[in-house]
Amino acid sequence: MTTIRQLDAPSKQLEDIHTRCFDYGWSEGVFADLLIKPHHRTYVFETDGEIVSFVVMTVVAGEGEILTIATDPDFQKQGLARMLLDQVIKTLKAEGAESLFLEVAIDNPAALRLYEACGFKKTGRRKAYYSRKDKPPVDAHILRLAL
Repeated sequence: MTTIRQLDAPSKQLEDIHTRCFDYGWSEGVFADLLIKPHHRTYVFETDGEIVSFVVMTVVAGEGEILTIATDPDFQKQGLARMLLDQVIKTLKAEGAESLFLEVAIDNPAALRLYEACGFKKTGRRKAYYSRKDKPPVDAHILRLAL
């Protein structure tokens, strides 16, 4: 059984997935700190009770910002991140939010295709935004979706 829900308690699964997806994964403590902040939200996609994909975001003054999104590598290319994004967009629209922002590494074409398919547009660029292990930092595109 699969579900999308808002997470209300810390989960080690977030750290495990994030560490597998990024050069510098966030710790369980980072996720726990974000969960207690009033404007932060975490939505998870679960399969048989296991978190396999998630998005962490903040919503303030009618604007949402995706801080991170990740899918367990064993579950990628199944549309889970797209389903999470669709849920986030639907929720923000229902709340009257006006826009949703995020940054994406310029060397991540799969993520960029996903965001563009959801209607995000490039609005800027951040130089050397993402650190890489054993490689130079990578620029990020700033993307915005009008809701």
